[in-house]
This record gives sequence, C-alpha cells and structure tokens, in this order.
Amino acid sequence: MVKAASDITKVACVGGGTVGFSWAVLFAQHRLQVNIFDISHEALDWTMREIRSAYATLVEAGVMTDEEVTAAQNRIKTTTDLALALKDVDFVQESGPERYRIKREIYRELDRLTPAEVVLASSTSAMLMTEIQKATTHPERCVVAHPYNPPHIVPSVEIVGGEMTSTETVALARDFMARLGRVPVVARKECRGHIVNHMQAAIYREALWLVGNGVATVEEIDLAFRTGPGLRLALMGPFAVGMLTSPGGLQDTMVDRKLDHSLEDDIPSRVEREAPPRTPELAREWARMCVAQMEAELAGADMERIKKWRDTKLLQILDVIASE
Repeated sequence: MVKAASDITKVACVGGGTVGFSWAVLFAQHRLQVNIFDISHEALDWTMREIRSAYATLVEAGVMTDEEVTAAQNRIKTTTDLALALKDVDFVQESGPERYRIKREIYRELDRLTPAEVVLASSTSAMLMTEIQKATTHPERCVVAHPYNPPHIVPSVEIVGGEMTSTETVALARDFMARLGRVPVVARKECRGHIVNHMQAAIYREALWLVGNGVATVEEIDLAFRTGPGLRLALMGPFAVGMLTSPGGLQDTMVDRKLDHSLEDDIPSRVEREAPPRTPELAREWARMCVAQMEAELAGADMERIKKWRDTKLLQILDVIASE
C-alpha cells in the first residue's frame, strides 16, 4: 500500500456513470492523473460530455479558470480496457452497479489486475464491504468511500471498512479524501445504508406514509421540507438542530416531548431490517445516549453565539434562493 495519501498520483475510476464521472472531475481538479473505465465507447462518450458540462459549471461559479479546466481535462484518459485503466494506479474508485454479484465480479478483477498495495474503494451507497471483499485475495485493501452526489461538489464522504479491511486502509482512504477537500466521516461499524442513506431512508419512509395516507402531496411535502427543516439541516445535523429547537435542548426535543415515536415504529426501514426489535424502552435509552453525547460536545459553548451564526446563515441561504 502507498504509505501516505500524499503519495497517490494516479487513480482509476471504474465506472463512468452518474457518480463515476463526478469522481473523475474531482480527482483531475486536484492534479491527479485519472483513467476512466467503462464497458463501451458510447458510455465513455456520455462520461466525457458530463465532465465537460461539470467543469463549465465550475468555471461559471468562479471555482476554476478555463486554463485550470484545460489542464484538468488533459489529465483524464478513457478506455474500455480494464487492465489498461488499472495500469500503475495508486488508488481505485469503483462506481459500478449496486448488485452484490456484479460488485464481486468487479472486485475479483480489480484484485487480480492490481498490486496488493493499491486501495480498492467502492462508491456503494448501501452495500456491505464485508460481502464484497469476499471475492478478493487481499480483502484488507478494500473499503467503502461513499460520496453524496455529486462528489465533485458535495464534500461528505463516508469511509466504511469491512470485517477484513485493515485500519491502515481506512486511515489512508480518510486522509486521501481530506486531501481532496472532502469531509470524510469514518463509520465505527458496518450497516446497510452506512450513515447518510440510513437516515435518508427513514425520511423517504415517512414521506411515503404521508402521501399514502392522504396527509399531503409530494409537491407539498417537498415545499414544506425545503422551506423548513431543509434550511436548518443545510447548516447543522439533526442533533445540533434539536439542541436549538427548545429551551430544554435535546433532552426536551428527544425525550421529554416523546418525539422518539419513530423509533417505536414496527415497520423498519429498508436498510435496517437486521436491526434489533424497536421498543419504547430502547428508544428512550438511545435518546438519552444522544443527549449525553450532544451535551458533552457542546459543553462550554456559547449557545447564543451559535444561534446568531445559524440565523445569519439562514438569511444568506434564503437570499440565494430568492435570487433565482
């Protein structure tokens, strides 16, 4: 394995679709040589059109200059030959179809065609690396690096190791993503859906319930969410939002008001079917755990200053939305 994230100079994007092309934009923007593999020239033609469009947007936004874009595009090569795409690379970012059978086939080939020190990272949004890495002879170098689309713009990247992933691989993937200006979050254990999609699945489940029971239409739900909680969640996570929701903080929001009802729901989300049974007692135990962690994180913090920061940023976001 390369010794440090700074040693990575050449990467392969295996799959140039919606996520893969965006990774390529990011890698090349950060002066890395990039090989993109896909199964057909038609697919790669689409990939390059999307890359050019993405760079044009970055120029319009003032993030890159025309000269920087030209240099970045010159660092990108495409091929339908997997062995050629993997030649001399230090890091592989796989963004293939979300099917275990296909992932294992891809990883079996990646494992065969690359030296044991090359990290094999997957963009999978919900699958377990433990199941994918079983197809390899060097499972210790396999890790999930799941972005929130599009990765060349949205900074969040979830780093998740499988049962056989080494701590060195997790650390290297984390450091590499940080080098690219991303915000890597390392999951402490595996679960289907990782962190973000696990939470997002719950939102979709509740939205389906609201539509199905005639409470609101999809248009009304989207409108209520983006002009309400969506604004706050753009600035801070759900627990920090809860701390500022009422004078009693998270204790009041999650426990005293009994807003933990969703944890008592007997319909598990699609990514959580293996979870322990939900009970009111377990919900309250988890809520108390969250309260304790949040209070420890904010111990000594000036809550009034945080509220002022939040309100200032909310007004700025609303100005941006109103300007469109």
